[in-house]
Amino acid sequence: MKKILILAMLLWLAGMSLAQGPVSITDSYNAETAKNYTRALQIMEELVKTDPDDSFYLLRIAWLQYLLGRYNDAIKNYQKSNSILLNLDAQTGILNCQLALGKWDEARALADQILKSHPQNPVILSKAAYAAFMKQEYRAVADYYLTLLKITPWDMEARGYLLNNLYLAKDVEAAKKQYQLLKKYYPESSMVKEYAKLLDK
Repeated sequence: MKKILILAMLLWLAGMSLAQGPVSITDSYNAETAKNYTRALQIMEELVKTDPDDSFYLLRIAWLQYLLGRYNDAIKNYQKSNSILLNLDAQTGILNCQLALGKWDEARALADQILKSHPQNPVILSKAAYAAFMKQEYRAVADYYLTLLKITPWDMEARGYLLNNLYLAKDVEAAKKQYQLLKKYYPESSMVKEYAKLLDK
């Protein structure tokens, strides 16, 4: 009886394997959507064997490694992708990994390098600001947000961060101006509530 059950199981597994056929990038996308990042990565690692110099395959492998918390592995594949085809996605991916690893100096240096080519990129400006904030370099953080607000002046969350970092940098007068603007346009901001007693005079 046991032999029959084992044989039936083997036949079922073989049938499943044949039914699945060769994997495709769509299978990887579907696995990621189902939050099965390990399977999504396995599929991409199979696909990249057919084209080891495919920049996008390497980019996607790095992204899935990032989702799995394998930040150092992700950095290597983002670098490979970027070396084959210079791309902002890979550079941003490296930056995200450095931030996840707490490498604040490296992250800020990379962000500043990216900003030379993409000076008006709000995502990179925000990440540079975050790296500077983690180093308690509040004046630098404020400068990043000042630049960002020239691009997106009605980003009230960014204005709140600007207010906070101006105050932490002891630039109280500048902080007051940002507080008044934030109070005028977005009175429900948590920063308005936090700084009301300090700056509402």
